[in-house]
Amino acid sequence: MSRRYTVQFLVIFALLAVPVLIYFAPSFVAFLYHTLTFLAPLWLPVALLAIAWPLWLNVIRSRFVDSISYVTLELKPGDETPSTAKAMELVFYSLYHRTNISRIDAYFHGKVRSSWSFEVYAHNGRVRFFAHVPESYRVLLEGRIQAEYRDIDIHEVRDYSRELHFDPLHMRLSAREYTLAKPDPYPLKTYVSYEGGQGKRDVFGEIVEGLAHTNTHEHVFLSIIMRPHQRDRYNIFENPRDTLHEAAHIEIKKLVGAQGEMSKLAPTTKTIVSAIESALNKPSFDCGIRSLYIADRDHFDESYEQKLTRLLDPLNDNDLNSFVAYDPNHRPGFVLSEIFGAVPILASSHLLNLYRRRAFFAPPYYGKAFVLNTEELATLFHLPHASRGSALARMRGLTLEPPENLPV
Repeated sequence: MSRRYTVQFLVIFALLAVPVLIYFAPSFVAFLYHTLTFLAPLWLPVALLAIAWPLWLNVIRSRFVDSISYVTLELKPGDETPSTAKAMELVFYSLYHRTNISRIDAYFHGKVRSSWSFEVYAHNGRVRFFAHVPESYRVLLEGRIQAEYRDIDIHEVRDYSRELHFDPLHMRLSAREYTLAKPDPYPLKTYVSYEGGQGKRDVFGEIVEGLAHTNTHEHVFLSIIMRPHQRDRYNIFENPRDTLHEAAHIEIKKLVGAQGEMSKLAPTTKTIVSAIESALNKPSFDCGIRSLYIADRDHFDESYEQKLTRLLDPLNDNDLNSFVAYDPNHRPGFVLSEIFGAVPILASSHLLNLYRRRAFFAPPYYGKAFVLNTEELATLFHLPHASRGSALARMRGLTLEPPENLPV
């Protein structure tokens, strides 16, 4: 937010300073103009390259992402859904793969790693679960989910976010995105701890129940966008490097100290170091999380912005890591994003369009991505167990079917 205000201040200052200098010091402005003109062969090519190169990358990456065909799959869990999130961890584990992208592919063909998202949609007291994936991954994903959730129904459906007709004149939208409070190497408290303790909890189930309190005029979207984390090239001149392991080494060094004597550490610090090292042993994903609350203007709940801000608080742990929410309207972005952000009606449509495009790792939007491993992802998203007749079953829209041999 401060960066955006700084840019706005510099632009306004420059616009005001030029006419003031021309009026009070015309000879100095003339000298400055002639100097810049004389040195143009030196600075102009550099300036043009600095402007043209990002624009080129945006164009070719947008074309590449647009060429990927996506499908939306609705996941309808049954009564035999496992009560542990381990099943979903195995699904995520099977989705991890590494993509080799050469410099030519990255900077001249715009190739980027494909992403997919697992999502929750709440409306009128009902909760539905979706996966938005490239069509080429559909068979793999369906097979793996069905192997872990034996009685699940998976159907291709129209994108629910595009089914909603959003009228910015009569509807309002509130959005939040989430990032980690601490560096990526600090793991989240996972389902292994929640399910193994005396007070067994399904934290994601609690989040889902909180989302479900909606009426016929309200819609809540939650999208967890991800792609495999791997050694990556961050500019055209360097070789791929593993930022997660580099950051983990730095954080462990801070905790242990220069001497590196684990025996002198406090028990809590030892636990944190052990958790960081253990988290590195599982496949990791680059992640982004976005939530939306949409309602008619007459039924818009002003308090829901605070609910979205605290939506992922049940996952927070003071010793390990936690989530922090931010308003994507306050993030500086592309020129069009800045224009849309200045007009509330346009800003709402723009944010909904970003959600529909699942834009987070490529143009038209780069969010604050972070890294989670498969165990953390399964804690954050899985199909919650719900017995017939339970509150969660009613939220999912499950109904009791009569037995086939019922006499008539």
